[in-house]
This record gives sequence, structure tokens and C-alpha cells, in this order.
Amino acid sequence: MEKIIKNPEDCNDAELKSFEELVTEGGEVALAGLRQRIQRAEKLVFINDGKCVAVGAIKNPNAGYKARVFEKSGALEQGRYEYELGWLYVSEAARGKGYGRALMESIIHTLSGKACFATTREDNDSMHHLFNRFGFSKIGQPYRSENGDYSLVLYAKP
Repeated sequence: MEKIIKNPEDCNDAELKSFEELVTEGGEVALAGLRQRIQRAEKLVFINDGKCVAVGAIKNPNAGYKARVFEKSGALEQGRYEYELGWLYVSEAARGKGYGRALMESIIHTLSGKACFATTREDNDSMHHLFNRFGFSKIGQPYRSENGDYSLVLYAKP
């Protein structure tokens, strides 16, 4: 297993395409402007095992988006969280092999103690387990997603 952490501007087009394809496969993000949002991220994380099997990012969320997430969840203190973990996805064929844990280890190590938040589907037990394992706490209340017929939960790590 190979863990790669890069600034988006240091990624070649094939890496950006691979990242975007896996995020799209996850089916939980607005596709309009996705490439541009990926390129604005702080760091992109790739887990390769012969090919790219998992991706994630440390995102630089814009103030309006962050305010909406915290308002919808009823959580306070949004100003404490500079970064957002996002686009965490392990390909279907690679699940259950520890790639999600490797992804989170890489991200947490890269953040080195900086406060961050993340959202996940209310029914995504695997992500809830990972967030709890890596010191995140659920804050606020579940709220309706704008990208599908499901609810999201907000997690934060001080």
C-alpha cells in the first residue's frame, strides 16, 4: 500500500482525474465545479495498491458553505475549524482491507493537531466508526443533504 499526500497544484492531470473519478463514484457530491473545488483543497490523499483505491482531502471550505453546515446542524463555534475533511472514499472492491484507516491516519498526521470538521451520511456506520476512532465527536443534529435523499451528520475534531 502506498500513501501519497500532495498539494493539488503538484498533481498531474491523471492524478486529478483519478481523484475526481473516485469521488464521483461515491455519488454524494455536487458534480458541478468539482474539479475546481478539488484544486482549491489544502491537500489531496491517495491510497494506491496497484492502482488508486481510496482518496480523501483536507479541504479549505469557504465561509458561506461552512456557515450553512454548522447552521443546519445547529452546532456552534464554526470559527474554531479551519479545515474540512472531505471526499473520503474507498472503492467498493477495496473495502474491508484497512484503506479507510490508512486514509484517516494520513490525513490526521498531515493536519498535525489543527481543528477540522467533516460530514458523513447518517447511515454510514463505517465512517462513524473511523471518525470516533480518530478522535472526532458528533456535534449538532442530523440535517437533510442537498445532494440526495439522506441526512448528514457533522463531526469535529478540536
